[in-house]
Amino acid sequence: MIKNYPIIKHRHLILRHWKGEARLWKAYWLIAVLGGWAFWTIILNLVEFAMLPELLAILLLAVYSIYAGVGVWRCSFNVDWKVWAYISRAVIFFSVATFVFELTKII
Repeated sequence: MIKNYPIIKHRHLILRHWKGEARLWKAYWLIAVLGGWAFWTIILNLVEFAMLPELLAILLLAVYSIYAGVGVWRCSFNVDWKVWAYISRAVIFFSVATFVFELTKII
């Protein structure tokens, strides 16, 4: 018999984000937007100063982007007003669609 345990509030935000247990505003604004900005800035500066190979930088940025996008998608219904859930999923969908479209232009 499987019991439904309540969400553990003290678990780290990074884990709650990935598992879809964080509030949407934290997943979107803290992890995806603010965290993404900081991560991209650090990685791109490391590449600029030749401290990180470009291929590794691309891999790290892709992994972080996937982590942030999947987390926002999973956390999207952790809101009081469900319209935010659909808006956040639309943002993720159009971001992925734009990425794939741009990628096909390169290839």
